[in-house]
Amino acid sequence: MKTLTKDALKNLAIGYNVSYRETLLLLAHIINDEHSHLFFEKTYDISADDYQNLHLFLSRRNKGEPIAKIFGRKEFYGFSFKTTKDTLDPRPETELLIDLFKKYHLDNSQHLQILDLGAGTGCIGITLLKFFPNAVCCFSDMSAKALSITQENATMHRVLDRSEFILSNWFENIDKKFDVIISNPPYVATSYELDRETMYDPEIALFAGSDGMDAYRNILPNAPKYLNSEGALLLEIGYDQAEKIKQIPSELKLARMEKDLAGIRRACIFRFF
Repeated sequence: MKTLTKDALKNLAIGYNVSYRETLLLLAHIINDEHSHLFFEKTYDISADDYQNLHLFLSRRNKGEPIAKIFGRKEFYGFSFKTTKDTLDPRPETELLIDLFKKYHLDNSQHLQILDLGAGTGCIGITLLKFFPNAVCCFSDMSAKALSITQENATMHRVLDRSEFILSNWFENIDKKFDVIISNPPYVATSYELDRETMYDPEIALFAGSDGMDAYRNILPNAPKYLNSEGALLLEIGYDQAEKIKQIPSELKLARMEKDLAGIRRACIFRFF
């Protein structure tokens, strides 16, 4: 057993060029304690193995690896989701899709058929299933490894019985219609220089051609064939794509855009008119 003083922990954080707050988060995760509890402690008793793991985690964080990837989980809309190198970490701005969905479906008892297209962790579809107990969701992804994480998360959140999983490059292996198709597709231009943390996400979940619009050029023209007559398509878009997405031909028409907390048009809904 090793005793760390608060000053020693701060010096350790400085040595790895990691903030003290993040160092506390890493330590709390390792010893299975609450960050808020550790904040008020003056000393920390940890085993030799835990101390070694703390150094390992600090080294990984020093190289830019996100906390979520180190922990292997990320919170989204108040729920925790497993995430790995094969899945995009859930982002706070994606929660706007959930808000937009709930605005257009005020009755949470509806028996909705949902398609989470390019599901990754499955955070979008699983969160919707938590709020809509009579809904069912088909999760599709082109990555078998990502889809296995989706299934693990669905199991963890006890919605497996209302879930279906299809390995598919967009609509390639989809053969039925839905009330809602929802997606946070890749929308980063290949020339865009990523920050160190984002580089730990899989490239296929980030990049979408020279202008970042390739995924939308696939989704928007094809989605009508997979929607019921009163159906809707909900998409997350990039910070500079609000006008560009309106130019993509589709039977669906833009019904509404929602701004994120930064005032950026981030989520949009398309419907038949």
